[in-house]
Amino acid sequence: MNDLRFVVDGDDRITRVADEHRATMARYLGHPLWTYLPGSEPVLSPIFEEARETQERVESTVFYAGGTVDVRVTPADATLAVRLRRRTDLNVRTLATLAQSLRSIEAELAARERVRPDRLAPASPRALP
Repeated sequence: MNDLRFVVDGDDRITRVADEHRATMARYLGHPLWTYLPGSEPVLSPIFEEARETQERVESTVFYAGGTVDVRVTPADATLAVRLRRRTDLNVRTLATLAQSLRSIEAELAARERVRPDRLAPASPRALP
């Protein structure tokens, strides 16, 4: 998963995939994304929900499958266009490389949290004076 692009419907089923991913993902068309990316539901579901609620693009960096992944989710009608791009991998060759990769992953996740904008609070015209 270096740069994965696909579309999911309201039930998180894969409905379309980028041409370069057809060979690996075609058999998953119509199936839940969680079948293709096991263990990703707790990480990606909140991002999908936020994009559906706000109807705006949501970007985040998450830890998934042993590394950091940039997630970009763009709502389009009843679907979500999703791009997952691998940033780093956990390097377990030696204790030193493991420690270095953990520091790198921690720094990436912390930096992304600082720049992530706050969610807009729900507003009601009745709340205005």
